[in-house]
Amino acid sequence: MKTMKAMAICVFVLLAASAAYGQTKSKSAIPKFDGTWALDREKSSGLTGALGNAEILMVVTQNAKQLTAEQKVVIREREQPSQELIYKLDGSENHVEVVRPLAGTMKLKANWLNNGKVLELHSTITGETGDKEATISTVEQWQLIGETLRILRTRKSPQGTQTFKLVFQKQ
Repeated sequence: MKTMKAMAICVFVLLAASAAYGQTKSKSAIPKFDGTWALDREKSSGLTGALGNAEILMVVTQNAKQLTAEQKVVIREREQPSQELIYKLDGSENHVEVVRPLAGTMKLKANWLNNGKVLELHSTITGETGDKEATISTVEQWQLIGETLRILRTRKSPQGTQTFKLVFQKQ
């Protein structure tokens, strides 16, 4: 009876330790994107027009429940209007009122890929452009490599599909 009780206690302790190790390991594996990030133009591609020469900063805050990203753009020494986009990290959809790229309600959704190594962000907005309705959908894949944030962005709009490779350095 004592042996059975001792074995049960050992099994319980091993299971508890294993669960605690698994939680610690999985939590530490999720990248922390917090910080201010400056675009590294030399390593980035796909930016054209006014954005081709713009100064771009990404300000990110993150906790266990959400990630907030605000892209600050300066074109010809003028700061452009910016908007905070809030993504829920549990995979549920969030709605944010925006004025760019179209005025209206933007749907935001996040999900983790590659066992939590890549964060995929989806945004979709439908609104009026002139006299017709338009939808703009964007998918971004964020990957943290040391002090470098790599974002692969694909945007679909009535003008077609654009792909950007954005590389940011932590400030």
